[in-house]
Amino acid sequence: MLSNLARGLAMGVIATIVLLAAGTGHAAEKLNQDVSVAVLPFEVNAGDDLSYLKDSLPELLSDRLKEAGFKVIAPEEVSRMVGDKGYTQFDPDKAREIALLAGAQFSVYGSLNQIGENLTIDARLVDAYAKDPGKKISVTKKGLINLLPAVDALVDRMRMDLLRLDIVSEVDVEGTKVLDKDVVLMRMTMQKGDMITAKSVNTALKNVYDLGYFDDVRVKLEDAEDGKKVVFVVKEKPRIQAIGVRGAKEIDADDILEAVSTKKGSVVNPKVLSDDIRVIREMYRKEGYYKANVTQEIEDAGSGIARLTFVIDEGPQLYIEHVIIDGAKQLDPEDIKGVLALKERGWLSWIDNSGVLKEELLDRDASAIMAYYQSKGFLTAKVGQPEVEIKDDGIDVIYKVWEGDRYKMGDTSFTGDLIDDPSKLLQVTQIDQLKDEDEYFDRLILQKDVSALTNYYNDYGYAYADVGVKLDDDPETKIVNVVYTISKHQRVHIRRVLIEGNTVTRDNVILREMRLADGDQFSGEKLRRSSQRLTNLDFFEKVDIAPVPTGNPEEMDLVVKVKDKATGKISGGVGFSTYDGIFFGGEISEKNLFGRGYDVGFNGQVGGTTTKYVLHFTNPHINDTDLGFGAQVYRRSTDYNQYTVAGTGTDINFFYPIGEYTKLRWDYNLEAYDITDVSDDASQEIKNDEGSHLASILGGTITRDTRDDFRNTSTGTKTKLTILFGGGPLGGTDDFVKYVGEFEWWHPVFEQVVFHSKFWAGYLHKNFGGGTIPSAQRFELGGQYTVRGYSNYGITPTDGPNSDAAVGGDKAFYTNLELKRPISKELGIVALGFFDAGNSWKEGESWFDSVERGSMAAPSLGLYKSVGAGINWYSPMGPVGVIYAYALDDLADSKTHTIELIMGQQF
Repeated sequence: MLSNLARGLAMGVIATIVLLAAGTGHAAEKLNQDVSVAVLPFEVNAGDDLSYLKDSLPELLSDRLKEAGFKVIAPEEVSRMVGDKGYTQFDPDKAREIALLAGAQFSVYGSLNQIGENLTIDARLVDAYAKDPGKKISVTKKGLINLLPAVDALVDRMRMDLLRLDIVSEVDVEGTKVLDKDVVLMRMTMQKGDMITAKSVNTALKNVYDLGYFDDVRVKLEDAEDGKKVVFVVKEKPRIQAIGVRGAKEIDADDILEAVSTKKGSVVNPKVLSDDIRVIREMYRKEGYYKANVTQEIEDAGSGIARLTFVIDEGPQLYIEHVIIDGAKQLDPEDIKGVLALKERGWLSWIDNSGVLKEELLDRDASAIMAYYQSKGFLTAKVGQPEVEIKDDGIDVIYKVWEGDRYKMGDTSFTGDLIDDPSKLLQVTQIDQLKDEDEYFDRLILQKDVSALTNYYNDYGYAYADVGVKLDDDPETKIVNVVYTISKHQRVHIRRVLIEGNTVTRDNVILREMRLADGDQFSGEKLRRSSQRLTNLDFFEKVDIAPVPTGNPEEMDLVVKVKDKATGKISGGVGFSTYDGIFFGGEISEKNLFGRGYDVGFNGQVGGTTTKYVLHFTNPHINDTDLGFGAQVYRRSTDYNQYTVAGTGTDINFFYPIGEYTKLRWDYNLEAYDITDVSDDASQEIKNDEGSHLASILGGTITRDTRDDFRNTSTGTKTKLTILFGGGPLGGTDDFVKYVGEFEWWHPVFEQVVFHSKFWAGYLHKNFGGGTIPSAQRFELGGQYTVRGYSNYGITPTDGPNSDAAVGGDKAFYTNLELKRPISKELGIVALGFFDAGNSWKEGESWFDSVERGSMAAPSLGLYKSVGAGINWYSPMGPVGVIYAYALDDLADSKTHTIELIMGQQF
């Protein structure tokens, strides 16, 4: 029964093969129809289940030969002749005899052998008019299903003999001198074993020529043992001995030669040259030369050596003259332009590249316009593809907009997995406030709300929370309701925190900044804070904390990927100030010593009003605890208006966090200093203090710092309160108590503009049992770091209304109000405008008293005020800053207009 089933399956397979052969066979090629073949019976050496192939195999082979374009003797005619001769087995002589009787030029016979799963067709092709034993051809395939491919392979092998075709035994290239011939062979379409036909030779020859390296390509055939050796004889184009650029003025010729692919010593290739010309044109387009014309000249010396010259006609430099918002009716086009990255040419274009067309930003700006419209209530607004018109005198960029209807904000609701009452969730979102204010719908606020809700759920451990939005808009009332759909999924815990990429910084230094540890419940806020703390270390070029699924939906791993950067610094600088003149400074430091986070260094400044040398060391985490330690030794000399203070001291401090953003610090400072060079016009108090002093000071500071980035701050606050206790039971000559408080606030205003404000105040009084307040501790303001526009330490109380003798204040206040905006992030240029105000007052004077200083009138509001602007540039030579300040109030020895220039040079 099993045998019959197998035979039935096999018959089905062979029937399918025959049908496929009949229905989907190869199209007959236009071969020589005079070549005729007689297919003789084949022996079948296989199981009984395949015995039927004794009749089917010759029939199948006959069909495939017909499809290949050959004339095949009818199988029944062949069977009749074989029967007449009584042949049951064949040899070359018998096969030749049947072929001659049938009028065929060839006959083929053989056997089908089954060994395991392999089927092997052993065939012999016999020439009717030759006396040799014929050619044996064998094909092996696995499985009965591959019988048809085996027959096709047999026909392909027979074709070479039937048509007297040669096969490729080897492919070679001759004539290359500069170019390696393997470059040609790797791209060769003709390979060993291929049949040699006119079509295959022509195709290979064309492909070789199309490589672009040759002036001429010929083909020759050489006899070989197993076929023909095909040799492509080539004549190379000239070799480039020199490359030059002519006409380049705005782009350095060396930069052009570096960008092109054609190099000295290579072979002239028209395709490569065409690409090089495109690259050069693109370089000029990026610089605003959109009409630049680039051609090439090749000077051939006739000896296979050439000189290549790129000839450039730069044309005029074109800028964006007009950005046109076509279709803007309900919104002001000028307001829309404010959100675009591409700007019209302005007076600062030489700094910020405004007006330069960067084509990769066109689509970005189209999206920005769409987002702007949707932030103003235009739900159905559309923006077309940007159009660029390059004219003789400039460039116009055109954005076509279709505004559509404008919608006001309706109700806000929540559905899905709510972990709090909707009233509490409304405190997380902001878009509901638009209804209260009768404002238009704002998609930007909607996006922020989605993020805020997601973070809110993250902070409760729902790391995979999804917040969807459904807008229910009414075209008649022009009101849109917002429905937030929330899926919280499951709570997630941290399985492991893994560190990757650190080659210098130790794992423990990174882990102690993480706010999430193994086993903790996931929190989005703690994840963001961890990234912020690692970034503020300033040890890494990049920080990336990636949640990674573990296969358990209730657990995840956190992979902290960092890239260490150089934290050592050797620098030197020269600076100039209107008041200080020229001064020099330098620093040698390492803020991540041994990868342990130790900060150690030496810095110094010579010249101006201050000479100072400081050696410091800080360990922010003793034995990986929260307790930190620092120490420094210093030597300083500061020239005040009417005296000089020079001293040597040491400072030891400990610090400890209380909460996430607040830190306590304790200091002990011991300094031996001298007051010298006292002016004859100085106050009697300063004259009394002339000589040697020993300051023994204990200090305590509490600092709260919520800045998002310590270097480029855009949001956050910094609050600092300090108490200094000098003398008394601590000993020394200086008895005083000083209180200093300061508050700074950063907040983004619009676009990239950040508002920064600083308020500082100090108060000083005698210590218990002390005599007078030491002059070195009194408050004297003025200069770059307090109130700009006034001389250093120039804002100070005097002996009396008609006296210029400075006495220093026991109380002081100043404020700095600034607007900052990056002009060029790529170049690190930041512009700022500021308003400063401040004053210091002595005993008997109250805060904000308008007091005359010397012969000058008292300032309004009791504060000396100034305004100004500046530019900071992180140049390749180091930081460069220029500050212009205008003093609004008169003060002795101060100028109305001042310029502060600071330059630094790295080495």
